[in-house]
Amino acid sequence: MNKEDLNMDRFCVVPFVQLNTRGKGDARVCCSIDGLNYGIPKALTLDQCNDETYNGKTTEVYNLQNDDISDLWNSDFMKDFRLKMLAGEYIPNCEFCYRMENSGLSSKRLGKNRIFLEKALPFLQDYANANGHVDKMPQWWEIRLSTKCNLSCIMCAPSLSTMMYKEYAKWKKQGIGSQYTDGALAIAADSGEEFLSKSEFFRDQVTSNLQHVLYMEFRGGEVFADKESIDFIEAISHTEYAAGITLDISTNATLLTDRVITILNRFKGGKLRLSIDAYKEDDEWIRYHTDWDAVMSSMDTMDNLHEGWIFLTQTTVQLLNCLTLDKLIVFFNDYIIAKQDKRFFLGFTSVRGKDWLRHEMVPLKLREEAVAKLNELRNTLPIFQKDWETHGRMLYGLDQLVAVLSDAEYTTDQKQDLSHRAQSFFETLTRVRKKDYFERFPHIKESVA
Repeated sequence: MNKEDLNMDRFCVVPFVQLNTRGKGDARVCCSIDGLNYGIPKALTLDQCNDETYNGKTTEVYNLQNDDISDLWNSDFMKDFRLKMLAGEYIPNCEFCYRMENSGLSSKRLGKNRIFLEKALPFLQDYANANGHVDKMPQWWEIRLSTKCNLSCIMCAPSLSTMMYKEYAKWKKQGIGSQYTDGALAIAADSGEEFLSKSEFFRDQVTSNLQHVLYMEFRGGEVFADKESIDFIEAISHTEYAAGITLDISTNATLLTDRVITILNRFKGGKLRLSIDAYKEDDEWIRYHTDWDAVMSSMDTMDNLHEGWIFLTQTTVQLLNCLTLDKLIVFFNDYIIAKQDKRFFLGFTSVRGKDWLRHEMVPLKLREEAVAKLNELRNTLPIFQKDWETHGRMLYGLDQLVAVLSDAEYTTDQKQDLSHRAQSFFETLTRVRKKDYFERFPHIKESVA
């Protein structure tokens, strides 16, 4: 099978090579997929999933704390999903990637195709002939081991951060929360504890299949806030396969220690994604409980990773930061130049699941002013100039950001409900945290008007 046989505007290699786990043991095709929040069903295909057949009360799903990986990997659901990809079908559950691409950003679909498509092409016809059955176990793991986290970021949810869960629960107990925060807390409570990292059954299954593994991604919560997660990665690092495995780890860049660096240096290398959303105090307001000094300390510590590692910012473009990202880019430029670090790159993503926090809420005229500042940096900062070795990739990141900020703003009808949600959310944060978000980020008022 050749690329010409595939609909490359829709095709994604992920279901053929990768599996995504969640903290409580359920799984997804990937972390970007929508509408499959309960996990991969045991008795349904994608077309059979609806509100009546697929919900938290009626759906029996695979859970890798108890179920074999092989059963899930070649379940009727996964085989059918693969056949849809091969047929070039539009899959609404994959809309987040399509939306990212339409905004000018890269997506998980494009990234995984770039790395793995050529490897998979020789086998796709065999998979089609086998009705979607893939004989190789996952070669790429995308693992969320727990939701333990030391931060409470505005674009996150209590179901993904233990710190946010504790914070929302405290507000509810004190009677100072809101309908929104109490609702998000209830959803998190229904999902139960999410600590797959504690499951010996799961850890043993993964380690017994390492001969197939080329890539491993680790997500949180915050990976390095969970002792069992660190222990699991360390156990893999001591195997004979570690030197051939590339890692991809998202971190809020506050907890990188010498022990962590020693563990990561046993692997082939990889990508450390630094979730930093603004410069100094603004970042501390957005990624609440973070400490800029801790971020700087962790960034200095990561210098000790071997040359097989690269560093990529994972800045979430959203309502609060979209007008001041020039300050963050100037900081990164100064840091990179001072370190003469050719392994450090700029990357951007966007908010998912909370449209009222997206950059489209902010009036386009304000974002155009922000774009003008970014274009000035294009002409002045050293990392964007031709004599900087990696300037091409730096410009690629900047171009993505400019494209995103140039998106049309929501229509009046679209904003009607979203503005109310945003207004209520920031009023709640201002009240319960005793930090005035409207004063710190004055464009909120114009954005939610």
